[in-house]
Amino acid sequence: MKKAFLIYNPYSGNRTFRLKLDQVINKLQSGGYVVTPYRTMSVDDIYKCIKYAYDHDIVIVSGGDGTINHVINSMLKAGLNKPIGIIPSGTANDFAGHLGIGKKVSDACEIIIRGNLTKFDLGKINDRYFINVAAAGLLTDVSQKIDINLKNTLGKVAYYLKGIEQIPNFRPIPVRIITEKKVIEENIYLFTILNGSSAGGFRLAPDATANDGYLNLIAVKQCNIVELFNLFIKMLKGEHLNDENIIYLKEKRFQIECLENIETDIDGEKGPDFPLNICVSDQKVIIFTP
Repeated sequence: MKKAFLIYNPYSGNRTFRLKLDQVINKLQSGGYVVTPYRTMSVDDIYKCIKYAYDHDIVIVSGGDGTINHVINSMLKAGLNKPIGIIPSGTANDFAGHLGIGKKVSDACEIIIRGNLTKFDLGKINDRYFINVAAAGLLTDVSQKIDINLKNTLGKVAYYLKGIEQIPNFRPIPVRIITEKKVIEENIYLFTILNGSSAGGFRLAPDATANDGYLNLIAVKQCNIVELFNLFIKMLKGEHLNDENIIYLKEKRFQIECLENIETDIDGEKGPDFPLNICVSDQKVIIFTP
């Protein structure tokens, strides 16, 4: 039998994965895996525990985008090149959704058992990798600031409530976006750089894939509140990319400068300070897919 090292975050989503642990082990064991579960105690713990995965055939991670981010970063830092299985148990699960992996644990386990493997790109921002999105500006740090109990109780609704709370603080930020082809200086409300197609439940780059060798930048220019509201409606419908208040770029590399001290976000976790050097790392990880 093959050996699987299962890293799970007991605080992800509605915190119920721990109640499904026996079901997961039973399913994987029936599919030919001996499972070693590891309950993470903190972010630092993820980087410490990865050493136990060396003698396993695969690594499985259960959590949200942030947990998957840290597991992948810990594996790359340790030089551990193992296939990765994902069992989504976070609130948003944008990357898993992009891959077509649903939240039902039996289905996620079945994907692992079937053994279909696909290579995917990662984004790299300064010295850290991201699986799905790097962002800054309005609404992009909601997942960092939201109360964990509210998040676990209300799920995605909590993100929207926190976003509404930020509306009185709307203000543009001056940025310089540098690519190999152009330099853009603009006042914007936010930007996201996507490896996948979705962020925060919005399908921002509908045609993007996480293994096309490119990253997609979407920025919202400074505009009035009516235009901004209409733009969010367009985002919900997936009709925003041609809006005059959107900057949309598809590139392998970006440099972004900002003189203001604003926080960045990587897969729902706090990111690095400006300036940001962002690039795609082709075919960096191997993941079980439907």
